[in-house]
Amino acid sequence: MIKLFKDPFFNILDEFATIDHLGPKTKINKTDDSYLIMIAVPGLTKDDLKIMTKEGVLKISFDGDQKSETNHFVPIFNKSYDIPDDVNEKEISGKVENGLLTINLPISKKKTLERLISLN
Repeated sequence: MIKLFKDPFFNILDEFATIDHLGPKTKINKTDDSYLIMIAVPGLTKDDLKIMTKEGVLKISFDGDQKSETNHFVPIFNKSYDIPDDVNEKEISGKVENGLLTINLPISKKKTLERLISLN
């Protein structure tokens, strides 16, 4: 399962932001084929968001310096998620549509073969 990467010092602040809805609403689902991360980003476009992977972590951010197309208030945010081991990182994709950022993390279909290893 995808876990939100958190610095222990900021856990209280993260909980406060979630309770008071200061950060964008986020939903994570798992299907048979992929994990889906959905984040409400009203008024933002794909050019407003920065999404990257590094060392097994998916990072999503909006720095607020750019103006959105509408007058919706979107706070500055940075979110990081540990990428599960069964995800094919090269196939991660995303889109922004109707104020919703959807990131698809496909589960690798690669199966490991079982074989007996003979010793010399």
